[in-house]
Amino acid sequence: MEKEKVLEIEFKEVFDKIAIRIKYQNFEVLKRGEFYDGERKVESDWAPAYIKDNNKLYIQGKDESEDSRIFLVDKEDLKNILEKVNKINEKYGIPKRWRAKIGDCYYSISQRNLVFCSKEEERMLDTDLYNLGNYFKTEEEAERVILELDKFWAKVRVGEIGGEND
Repeated sequence: MEKEKVLEIEFKEVFDKIAIRIKYQNFEVLKRGEFYDGERKVESDWAPAYIKDNNKLYIQGKDESEDSRIFLVDKEDLKNILEKVNKINEKYGIPKRWRAKIGDCYYSISQRNLVFCSKEEERMLDTDLYNLGNYFKTEEEAERVILELDKFWAKVRVGEIGGEND
């Protein structure tokens, strides 16, 4: 399954070095000042940097004023850094949810627990259903969710969920 990246860098050659900066960091996943992956040698401490001696990449950290910091590395170090970024995205990347192409059908569940097909037109309703999670690739997926919703509402009706005792 394709994943949404949690870390992206950008780089440019400057004379005989490579200038690098963090382009994007998902702070929900790679928490500022807390993230540490010893196996990949990537850490969020204070500020972005690369320590060649121990092949360690520091990403955006506690000092927000340093988020756009540019650091220089040798050309051969760029390969190591790109490999680290790729491995971080493989391990921590967020699975991308399926969304229909414009004009294609997706399924959702109505207020009466009926499954219906709609054409994706990138309307507000399409986006609202997608963001809510009421957006399915197949009719069968939607029907499985209806079964779970039926169980949920049965618990609500008998006061197990949402009652005064919660």
